[in-house]
Amino acid sequence: MVRLVRSRSLWVGAMALASGMVLMVGDVPRWWSLISDEQDNWLLRALDRSDKFASVLSLLVGIAALRVAFSQRRQDGRVTGSTSTVAEQARQVFGFFVDRRGERFRFRWALGDLRSRLIVVHGPAGVGKTELVGRVLADAKIDHDWYLVTPAFSPTVDTLVHALNLGGVDVGRDLPLDSSPLGQLEAILRGRTKKRHVIVLDSVERLLDDDHKLTDLALDEALDLIATGPRHGIKVVVISEVLPVAGAGGTWADSACRIAVDGLPLDFFRKFVERSAGGRSGLLSSLDDRRLDEVRRDLGGRPRLAQLFDSVLESDRDTTPLALAGEVHRWAARTGVDGVGDRLRSRMTAAFDSDRRDIYRAVASFATPVDAAMVRALVNKFRPRGYELRLDVVRDELVGLSRHAIHADRYQQTFFLGPAEAGQVLIWREKIDREGIAADRRLLIDAAWLLRARRQADRHCDWANPQSYLAEVDAWLRAERADGAFRSIEDIEATSADGNPLMLFRRPRRVVADQIGDTEQSANYNVLGYLHHASGHFGRATEFFQTALTRAGDDNPVWRARILVNLAGLKWAQGNVGDAFTDFEKALKMAPEDPVVRAGSLAGMARCHRRDGQYTLARQYLAQALRAAGPHPGRRIPLELRLARLHVETEQFREAEALLDAVRDETEEVGSLRAAYLDVQADLRLAQGHYDQAKRLAREAVSLALPAHDSVVALQARSTLSVVRMHEGRFDHAAREATMARRYSGTDALIVLALQGVAVRRAKGPSAARDLFADLVDQADLRTGLNDRDFAAWTLMGIARCAQALDTPTGSTKPALDKFTRARHPHAEPAPALTRLMTFLLETIAADDDERARLTPAVDNLRSSLSHSRQREGDVV
Repeated sequence: MVRLVRSRSLWVGAMALASGMVLMVGDVPRWWSLISDEQDNWLLRALDRSDKFASVLSLLVGIAALRVAFSQRRQDGRVTGSTSTVAEQARQVFGFFVDRRGERFRFRWALGDLRSRLIVVHGPAGVGKTELVGRVLADAKIDHDWYLVTPAFSPTVDTLVHALNLGGVDVGRDLPLDSSPLGQLEAILRGRTKKRHVIVLDSVERLLDDDHKLTDLALDEALDLIATGPRHGIKVVVISEVLPVAGAGGTWADSACRIAVDGLPLDFFRKFVERSAGGRSGLLSSLDDRRLDEVRRDLGGRPRLAQLFDSVLESDRDTTPLALAGEVHRWAARTGVDGVGDRLRSRMTAAFDSDRRDIYRAVASFATPVDAAMVRALVNKFRPRGYELRLDVVRDELVGLSRHAIHADRYQQTFFLGPAEAGQVLIWREKIDREGIAADRRLLIDAAWLLRARRQADRHCDWANPQSYLAEVDAWLRAERADGAFRSIEDIEATSADGNPLMLFRRPRRVVADQIGDTEQSANYNVLGYLHHASGHFGRATEFFQTALTRAGDDNPVWRARILVNLAGLKWAQGNVGDAFTDFEKALKMAPEDPVVRAGSLAGMARCHRRDGQYTLARQYLAQALRAAGPHPGRRIPLELRLARLHVETEQFREAEALLDAVRDETEEVGSLRAAYLDVQADLRLAQGHYDQAKRLAREAVSLALPAHDSVVALQARSTLSVVRMHEGRFDHAAREATMARRYSGTDALIVLALQGVAVRRAKGPSAARDLFADLVDQADLRTGLNDRDFAAWTLMGIARCAQALDTPTGSTKPALDKFTRARHPHAEPAPALTRLMTFLLETIAADDDERARLTPAVDNLRSSLSHSRQREGDVV
């Protein structure tokens, strides 16, 4: 065994020595860039000079380790040096030099590497991610903007733009294409920054959904812009407990430099606890290195648990650091590191005096930043008259708790615990403690009422955004009051989202699904189906709609009909046009007098006829739907916009403009309706050939659709932008717009896949687009299999076949001509604008004269369709 340890020590030393030599040779170019007068990368120059000698230190590590190994080998025949002795000596040598060097080195290198625009620092809660990032930035003297995500604050694209504008940006002639935050960010990325910027987003896990994707679609696009834009000096550091995932088609998360962080090593851990102690004695920092290292291992090296350790010692003066270290060791052996945190919180709370315990529990019940006045209001609800706490007493206690037990903002005006930690505070009692459980519930219910009062009192404060409202809903859920949570969700959506369901509440709605009344259950499952449909989770959406139908019962035909309309819309999106039309008819027969059902069913049948190319019938059904909708703007305006789009596709521009003029003023105040209005306006200008106007309108539509999580408008507007960019000959930009649009698409958006394929082929060559066109053929084949009258799917399949034919010298376009023929079935009516778009895409595939010549038969085929449609329109006139 001793011989094995010696050989391992020798092996480790040799590897360290070799690594150091390789690093030193590899670092020569970087040393030169750091000392060169021609280096304009100030961020690299600002890095700590000690990094230039990191390779030399690696050599020293190897030499020292070899020395330990050889000294052991010289003890030939004397086996008094045990395994633990050798390991301890090696640990001491490496421990002195490591100092979390791997993570620091990767982070510092990423800061200096122009290719690393996004840096993701990830690891479990409390391991010191924030400490690592802050220390490296401070040591390197790098200016930065730091934004901590809390339950009351969510950074947005506006946050990024504000931070960059404060640093000074010279955009030169590249003015923003529009006034939206994304437009301003694009201008900043194209411009020349006066200095380099580092923006830190901390606790980003609070911005992610169940799939670890950002709930803010605009922020997701902004990070993609930063990751893929032209060369710039902007870096975004993302600190998260989990690895974020980019939205469909996004690349920022995959291209980011990822740095995994686990617990602190001993030297870092000691420095942290010494600084955290602030000169006070009798805390964790008073232990010697051996004892401190044992505690560090039991705490997983997590700074947050070290803070809780000290908080227990400050609260319980009868406990010594050594005694508590023994308890922690026993807890860790039984429950692991995560269980240690719960036990420490329990000990800390039990040791508080009554006032501090009440204040701490009040902060935990809110689980969102609140000021001292709100904490006092909650605490005093449970205190007898005459024994209420004064505001100054509550504030002093909060400041004291903020040293270790809770979080505070930099000005110590608001205090909070994160949702995960707050959830543990009020469940530390045993389940048999009925009185304690009842007290927890009363506390959470009163906290929910206070949060509701704050929301209703002032909707313009920092907390007046839907993200902050999650705390109110969660308070009800933690109190096991599903009815209160459901009412809060309904009230928030009615007052803050114009009655539209919010993606933010998808998880809480699932939690309360089976705990509310029968009528409410059906309504809740119906909304869950809608939300999952909008996010592209069609399978889950179908399950929720079917459950909603089951829970609705047979004695409520109106409500069953409304659910059936939504289910039919889902089938239409999946390409099941025949089944969708049948369900729309069935819903209309169930509740013919209900305006919502009647308008929705007729509009759905119009969409089915439009998919078949039967524009006359589609317009007739939409006109009936408009009469059924009545004067209600929320039901009427979307139908008028849909009818206007039909007029655009058939080049009835006067009718389209008349409808748009009629609803223009009514859409000014409602963001979602305004986005849809601008989107149709952009389509109209594109069909008329006014490309600059179409681009401006489409960009404005996107800027309004993303905050509203309107995936339909975002997809259509991005598609318009992609077509405009192709008309401008900027195929790389067109490919980017189509890629962005794909993240919002379902199986009904074949046009987006076609746009991406054409743009990528022209921007990057045929090989880059080959898989896209193959995917387009497969998806179009699925849709035509479900509905052989789907003229758009047949046409797009023909375009994909043309692209595939050009990939081989002898490829034939005859299969494409067959698809174009199938598209013009006897029931299809001419759609000049749509046919013109298809012809443009087909012509744009060709990159040279040879390819254009090979595509001539296919282009003539589509053009004949366009001329036929014009002739028919002339005959009618």
